[in-house]
Amino acid sequence: MSGKGEMADKTATTAGDGVKAVRRGGMRALSYLAPGLTDPLFRKRGFVEGRIPRDWPLIVGTDLARFCVPESLDFPRGRRDGATLRVVALSGRALEIQHLAPQIIERVNGHFGWAAVARLTIRQGLLPKPPKSTRPSLRPLAEREKTAIRDRVAGVQDQGLRDRLAALGEALTARSAAGSGGGVEK
Repeated sequence: MSGKGEMADKTATTAGDGVKAVRRGGMRALSYLAPGLTDPLFRKRGFVEGRIPRDWPLIVGTDLARFCVPESLDFPRGRRDGATLRVVALSGRALEIQHLAPQIIERVNGHFGWAAVARLTIRQGLLPKPPKSTRPSLRPLAEREKTAIRDRVAGVQDQGLRDRLAALGEALTARSAAGSGGGVEK
């Protein structure tokens, strides 16, 4: 810390050999840490990385991802290719997924960048429930509240912007405590 504008490195001595390791602090996005937390759980199901379950809608497309999910990835002993990807599919969609198996295998291998998957097996069953919505419940707005919001945005010339601002005002007012008016009154 000899001059202005320099950041000091935090150093810590390791217990055994006395070598100093440099640690740089700072904020990181949670998405940066998530793979480190979830990958050990996915490894228990045979996924080398959590990329397949995490990126499933990107790999197969959102339409198909609504009807099937990856269950496990089983590699032959001692090999990194020729794996069997097991998916769980809704009963009514299993035949469609069987028909699309070559494309699914191709997309998964393309996502990996090498021919990791050779076979696809399908188990018919129920899919895990999607997470519950974290959206707050909205109370119904009184007509006077809607009128007050429309009056506040009436001076905006652009119709699209005016509509979006009115929708935002209605959502904010509806989220507020019942009967408080949400602070949009003039």
